[in-house]
Amino acid sequence: MSRICPNCGQSVKDSAKFCKYCGSKLGAPVSRPVSRPVTTGRAAPAIVVDREPVTEVPAEVLAQLEVRSALMGIEEEETELLSELESLEKELEQGDRSIAELEEEIKPLKKKIKELKTKEKKLQSKVKEFDFEKAGKERVRLKERMEKLEGLKETGKVRESVYVRLQDEYGQGIAEADAQYQEKVVLAREWLALLKAQYKAVRDELSLLDARHSVGEVKEVDYKSRKENLEKRSKTLGHQVEIFETVLRDF
Repeated sequence: MSRICPNCGQSVKDSAKFCKYCGSKLGAPVSRPVSRPVTTGRAAPAIVVDREPVTEVPAEVLAQLEVRSALMGIEEEETELLSELESLEKELEQGDRSIAELEEEIKPLKKKIKELKTKEKKLQSKVKEFDFEKAGKERVRLKERMEKLEGLKETGKVRESVYVRLQDEYGQGIAEADAQYQEKVVLAREWLALLKAQYKAVRDELSLLDARHSVGEVKEVDYKSRKENLEKRSKTLGHQVEIFETVLRDF
């Protein structure tokens, strides 16, 4: 069994009193609540996390975050270009500048936007759901079936024997789906904690590099190269954290 250090986000043993990564003192382990479906009297199976502590984010998850991060970058660039295009078209309507002059600026903008749309379409075809997204949709689907069944019973459109059988079947499915969903969300939150810790470490390294450069320890050429790489890494991790937080919040 493991839990997440609230200071650095690393995974540590439940019994640990101090974090082996940052040295922070840990409080008593907090048990994770297990939700139960409200539509039936059936209790959701308890989640037992019997696995090794999470030490890295799986390659397939990072690949999916990379795809979604690239999409985010394209959307941001599109927004900027569309704003610029709108401004130029407004100038064209108002006659503030010559048509020929404005067309020379508008044409490449439209071309760039078209290219981004093509890239966006290709990337969207590569977007795949995370396991917790699939599990979340499955439990919603089952609960919707249960609600429809209740509606059929109230209006007398289903026999009692059929209702009882389906209620038991859907109730079991909902309980299992709830348990699977919670387990996958717990794992996803541990991945998110790792990404946050990595992002913080890169930001700290950037600050340290700036300080070393300021006191003359790091030469200008090395400083620029290392800073560029760290900033690129920081941006990537920042996008990954933002995307993961958004998706988890939506579910």
